Parts: sequence; C-alpha cells; structure tokens
Amino acid sequence: MGRLEKKKRLIIERSNKRMLGESEMDCPTSTMDTEKGTDLNEKNKKKIAENNQYGLPTKEAKEKGQSCANCVAFDISKRMKNCMDNETGEVGYCWMHHFMCSGKKWCDTWVEGGPITSDDKSYKKQEG
Repeated sequence: MGRLEKKKRLIIERSNKRMLGESEMDCPTSTMDTEKGTDLNEKNKKKIAENNQYGLPTKEAKEKGQSCANCVAFDISKRMKNCMDNETGEVGYCWMHHFMCSGKKWCDTWVEGGPITSDDKSYKKQEG
C-alpha cells in the first residue's frame, strides 16, 4: 500500500473513531507536510543538523551507546509508525525537535530513557 493510500486509510479510521466518540490526536504536522519545497520535516531536520550536530554518532556517543533509537524523545509507537508510514522501527519521530529521525543517528540533545513504544506515552508527549 502506498503512502497516499495509507494516509487516506488513517483519515477514514480517525473519522470513524470521532463518530463513535473515541478521541484520537492528529499526527504531528511534520509527518504529514511533505509537499516539495514546503517540507516541514526536512526544514526541522536541517535546523537540528546545523544547531545540534544531528548526524552519525560521535566516538564518545558510540562508546556510551547513545543513538536516537534509545533517546527519550524517539517515538516508535504504533500510532507514530502509522503517521510516518514506516513500520520498520528504524525511523522514529523526535518530539524534542519535531522531525522524523533515523534511529542510527544522534544529536547533542540526546537524553537517556527511550524509545517511546506505547501509544499512550506518544499521546502524552504530543499533549506536552
């Protein structure tokens, strides 16, 4: 199933939940804004690369076992995998910097305690 079909399916599922009185938050904007030239995800990723060394882990980070995949802000919950159209778990959503992030990478704002794997925790991050 292509990305467009999955987005349509998600929209229908959310509409059905709302009609049944079940609440569900929308996906973060940067997971949905992928229009060429206005891609919020890419803009946020570029900013974090310029300001917080987003990229391959430093030697020190590798030695400490730090990567985006085990950061407290790295969200690979089922709902977020659906938002990102990525079931692998290799890509997660970074709540700290609001972009889709490779688990193999690292940035200088890494915090121990991740990843986020439950939908409940994901919704709580989104609520702030």
